[in-house]
Amino acid sequence: IRAEVIGKDIFQDSILVNRGSRDGILKGLPVITQKKILVGRISKVYENFSKAILISSRESSFDAKISEKDISGVVKGRGSLKIFLLLIPQEKEIKEGDLVVTTALGGTFPSGLLVGEIKEVKKSDIEPFQEAEIKSFFDLKELEKLFIIK
Repeated sequence: IRAEVIGKDIFQDSILVNRGSRDGILKGLPVITQKKILVGRISKVYENFSKAILISSRESSFDAKISEKDISGVVKGRGSLKIFLLLIPQEKEIKEGDLVVTTALGGTFPSGLLVGEIKEVKKSDIEPFQEAEIKSFFDLKELEKLFIIK
């Protein structure tokens, strides 16, 4: 379903879209850009509009993987438009520029939606896992037209 952004709240990492229960929108539905870039999911539905939390919201976490590699992890929002890929085993080799896509594990999102690219890898000798900051492929300032996947 095509939708337009009618409000943005950068402090809560959320947006409002002009589609609601009368359009068949349900809580939990994925929100993407025209280029199949994952933006977030519907968190609250009203009659004429809905609120969606961005993937950078502290309430957001889902399974993802590095595209073209057999490396899985969990994408977790940290607020302030920051996104991290967590629970990556230390022995797995990831680098800046690697693409992160959704997996169907956990059932939150369909498989293969673009999340972003690895911006910075953080390794520690004492931690069992490494983590990486993700640079999202969408710019909140430019978000206008979206799609909600039913």
